[in-house]
Parts: sequence; C-alpha cells; structure tokens
Amino acid sequence: MINLKGISKILLLAPILFIGCSSEKVASITPIPAKPEIIKKEKITLDSNQSISKEERLLSSAIFGGEISTETDNQEYFTNTLTSSTLTSSSEWQDFTKEDKILETARKFLGVKYIWAANGPSAFDCSGFTKYVFKKSGISLPRYSGHQANMGKKIKFSQMQKGDLVFFDTTKKFTKKVNHVGIFIGNNKFIHASSGGKKVMITSFSKKKFYKNKFLYARRVINNNESFALNATVKQQSISTN
Repeated sequence: MINLKGISKILLLAPILFIGCSSEKVASITPIPAKPEIIKKEKITLDSNQSISKEERLLSSAIFGGEISTETDNQEYFTNTLTSSTLTSSSEWQDFTKEDKILETARKFLGVKYIWAANGPSAFDCSGFTKYVFKKSGISLPRYSGHQANMGKKIKFSQMQKGDLVFFDTTKKFTKKVNHVGIFIGNNKFIHASSGGKKVMITSFSKKKFYKNKFLYARRVINNNESFALNATVKQQSISTN
C-alpha cells in the first residue's frame, strides 16, 4: 500500500514538473531584444567639377546609408565614355613642312630687340636673325644679307611662298644693292629684325608701302623633300602684325 501511495503521488506531480521544465526551456531560448543600433547618415558633397559614376553613387549610399549630392542640382553624376568622336582621325593630320618649322622658330623671337651685328638669341640684326632661324632647321646661310641673296633660287614677288627669303634695298638712292633681309610668312607679310622698329616684328607689304617699293627679289633656299607630321587641330599662337 505504501508503494502504491508513493507511485500515485509521483503520477500526480509529474504534469506539474513537466510544465515547469517546459517553461524553463522556453525561457532559456527566448532571445533578449537587442538594443537598436543608431546608424549615422552622412551626406557627401562633391564639387561640380568632380565626376562620380552611378555604381559609385549606389555603393556609397549602401555603405553610409546616406546620400550623395553635387553643388549643381541638374548634374548628379557624370560618366566618361570614349567614343569615336573623341578620337583623332588620321585624315585630320597634315604635313608640317620645313617652312612651317622655320616660321614657327622665327615667331618665337617676336619682340626681341634689334642690335646691329647681333647674332642672337637675345638680340639680332636682320641677317643674324635669318641665319639663326634657318640654322635651327638645319639650313646653313652666310652671315650677311648680301651673301644670303646669292643662295637658292631667285623668285619674283608674285611667286613667293612661305619660308622664302625676301631682300631689299632700303637706302634713299635705291641702288638695288641688298642691305636688308626677312622671311616671307604668307598673306603678303614677312618677319624680320627691323632697324626702324628696333625689334623682331611682322610687317605687311600691303600696309607698309615702303617695303613694297624697296623690294628687290626673293630667294627659295628650302629643300621641300622633308616634312613633319603635325596634328591639324593644334592651334598656333596668334600674332599681331605691324
């Protein structure tokens, strides 16, 4: 009888014990609510001259949880795309001749002072200037204008081309003896170290009738067999004429 009573008590208490264990189990696996994590939003402002791709915009937004803006409202991002229009076609290239090289060199000395018998580069007289400029392109000329007038092929005024040497007799008597030289640059103009202007300058035959009246002839001393490639889109320095 004693054993039966003990067993009965155990059976009566079993549901209570089971419920207690179950409650403990549930309590042990119920997670504690985590403290909300505050994410600080950041705003990145770009100078309007900077560029950002769409992918970079999305990535930064995902990382910072913020936004990216530019100072210009209508310009959110830029993408640089290489297209055929940005490439230089070979058809846009042209010959950069020895004449062009000579004139380019000559123009670098615009404004350099004139001093009689000076050979350059800080000062020139007329024949010192032409000798110096042509030497830079591998063409050797005599030192004096009268001797330079014997070089190359004689050319009439109407047949002149850029790079031709132009010769003058600037004396009042006009004995047709060479005493001045310059370089023809086209468009009825020439560049020279002028004793009157006291510097290297460009003169127009149209505007300065004095030089047209004192002109003797031109000489072509450039060998046209050699040329150099130069992009046609290169802008040459603008030059004021006298």
